Parts: sequence; structure tokens; C-alpha cells
Amino acid sequence: MADALVKLRCLLYGLGLGAARRASRPLEGNAAHMDLAERLWWGYKFYFGPVEEPEPGSGLEEHFRGQDLDFSPGPGFVERSSMTLAAGGDILVSPGLRPETTASLWDEVRGFYFGADLACANLETPVAPSAPQAFLPASIREAPGLNGSPGMFDRMHEGGRGIGLFSTANNHCLDLGEAGLRETLDFLDSRSCPRVGTARSPEEARALVLVERNGLKLAFVAFTFALNWQCLPEGKEYLANYLRLNKPGIDLAPLAAQVAAARAAGADAVVACLHWSLEFEAYPVRHLVETAHRVVELGVDLVIGNHPHNVQPIERHAYLDAATGERREGLVLYALGDLLTLRTTVLPNSHLGLLARVRFAKGESGGRELTRIAGLELLPTYLRPRMRGGRCEDFRLHDLLKLAAELRAGRNPHGLSRAEGRELLRLEALATRLLGPGLRLGAGLRAGAGSGQARA
Repeated sequence: MADALVKLRCLLYGLGLGAARRASRPLEGNAAHMDLAERLWWGYKFYFGPVEEPEPGSGLEEHFRGQDLDFSPGPGFVERSSMTLAAGGDILVSPGLRPETTASLWDEVRGFYFGADLACANLETPVAPSAPQAFLPASIREAPGLNGSPGMFDRMHEGGRGIGLFSTANNHCLDLGEAGLRETLDFLDSRSCPRVGTARSPEEARALVLVERNGLKLAFVAFTFALNWQCLPEGKEYLANYLRLNKPGIDLAPLAAQVAAARAAGADAVVACLHWSLEFEAYPVRHLVETAHRVVELGVDLVIGNHPHNVQPIERHAYLDAATGERREGLVLYALGDLLTLRTTVLPNSHLGLLARVRFAKGESGGRELTRIAGLELLPTYLRPRMRGGRCEDFRLHDLLKLAAELRAGRNPHGLSRAEGRELLRLEALATRLLGPGLRLGAGLRAGAGSGQARA
């Protein structure tokens, strides 16, 4: 009864906004700093969204639609070596996501995702084997306390052949408190899996995360905009890289220091995994875009954003380096949506995910050594549970564009219901609206997404 009243109150709040409820609003979205109005807005989006219109007057839809995302090097660049990074979105837990229901999880995307030199994702749940699995609560009035399982982690990691690096800085990293965070890091170490964003000591927090492939070094940094209702213990701020990224004009000095340290250590390129933006919204708000530009101008080559549980657009940001006078640019993936989650009754846009492959090339241009982004490929995914009697029997990631093309051609090899087919085509239209410039690239690679072998 209490939850029904909360739902009704959220509905009335949303309806009271009129047409404004369809568009993004310039808020912070940090649970620890929400007033009542923002909590009701969050509840409205959760129950009755999704929000698919950008902040009024921002011009962001036109801005993103006009992006040039073709990073093919010009004739003056002589490539010496390259490395491909494949990025996925948020990994959450659900009772229906078990090793026995996910045997075919990667079948259609394995070549695209695991065929890169390195695959990464956001591990948005502790994995503390000493505690039972825990899922999102049934009521939005309850604080979450997520906990994943070693079995599902192994399904993702595949002994190093699958996801090879995890960002752990997110709003759920302290769901099980400090003990759960430490046990998660112990568990990841037991699987020899690199991670970035949380730490057990000041020394570990300062340690650089560098991954080298083919003579090219990528550095990773990670920050989260929120910790839900948790806070870092006094004197233990090193546990998580926490920076209120969704707040306009936030001081980026902690992130800048890590980027500078990575460059000083010889990183050829820097990747920032940022947990930010607003949940259940298709566009970032204007002040977050301004923050993204500031992040890139610190010397970050690639921003991988997550948290909204919706796919958001992509931006190529060019700027003049104040220190060198050179023109530089960075790529911002504002939000990749969910990589792994099971939702059947709310948040329909969470069934749309995105995998991105970014190729970094190291070489020479005009007698100068440099490393640049030399390619971008996108693979929209359809997160589909096959349900029977309210239970998940099979869960897998489909190549959304391929599946939609099959349906339009009169083929239905996966037995989608009529309602699923309509929803799939709606999500295809949404993906095209949000990612249009990027979807025109790499059609050949996407066509072979399910083929090929994962890297050794």
C-alpha cells in the first residue's frame, strides 16, 4: 500500500510538470543531495518515463546529430602500432541472471566485444563471496545493497578471454560498506583482473592502471558522481574516487592530477571511465556536456560514461591545447546503457545497450610522434530475457540492427512475440536518433559481430 501511494505521488508530480516532464532537467541526480521534488522526479522517471527529449533550449539534439565521428587518419599520418578497446555499459544483478540462463549470453556479440585487444565494462555491483547475492529492492523506498556472484562474474570474465578490465567507481561500490568494497577488490585480484576507481589503501589509490598492447600504453582513471546514501569514512577517502561530476562547475583537480600522473608515466592515451549523468534520460544535460569538454581538455582521449541505464549520444570534442598550442580532440561516449540487467516491467529503454570499439593508433605526423583515435565502431544491443511463468529461461545480447533487419525481411529466427517485435523496432528508431552519425560507420564489422574468435 505504501509503495502504491509513492507511485501515485510520483505520477501526480510528473503530470503537474505538464509537457516539461518529457524533457531533461538540469539537476545533479545525486541521492545524497536530492530534495523532495527531485526524488519525486526520479520516481516519475522510474515508473512512468522514459525521458527522451533534451533539456529545452540546449540545442543538444542538433549538436549530436551533426557530429563527425569518422576518425580515419588523414594521409599525413604514418601508423606504427595500434590497440583496440571495446567498451560495454553497466553490469547489474538480477535473480534471473545466472550461469545456467546466460549460456548464450555473448553469442551474437562475442567477436565484436571480446575480439578487441581489451574489453572493459562498469561493474556496478560488489562481488563479495562471503555474503549472499543481493538484488535491487522491490521498493524504491529501500536503499539498494547489491551483491553479485562469482559464477556470473566468471561468465563475464571468461578466465581473461572476456571482459579484461572493470571500472569499480560507481554509486553502488559501497552498497556492502567498506568490508564489501575490500572483499570485491580481493575477489578481482583472485581472478587476476585489472580494475580502476576503488582502492584498499592510499598507495593503491595512487597506483596507475596502465595496459599495454602492441607497444601502445593506455592509462585508465575512474570516478563516480555519487555513492547513493553512503559516504566515505573520514580519513579513508581513498576507498573510491568520488567527485560530484553532475554538479555544474565542479572542481576537476583530483581527476586532473591522475591524468597528469598517467602522462608523466608514459601513457600514450588516457581513458576516463566516468559514472555520471542522469538516470533514465536519453540526453545529457547542458552543464554535463560542459564538464565533458573540460575533462577532455585535461588531456583525456576517451571518456566512457555510464549510469543513466539508457544509451546517450556520442561527441567528438576538438580544442586547442593551451600548453602546446596544438589542436587536440577527444571522444565522449556519454552513456552506453546497460550491458547486463534484467528488467521486464519498467524502464523499457534499458533494453537498449551499446558496445563501442575504439581504435587507438600510434605513429608519426609531420615529423612528430603522436597517438590518436583512429577508428570508432558501434554495436547497439537488444537485452532480451526469454521468460516463462515469470522466470527467465534464457538471457542474451542480440545485435539490435541485425535483428530488426530480419524482422523487416519477414524472418523471426528467435521467436519474438508481436509485442517484442514492435518494441525492438521502437528501440531501433531511438538508437538511430541518438547515435545516427556513429551508426553509419563500420557496417561491415557490425555485420560480422557474432563471428570471429575472442582474443587469446
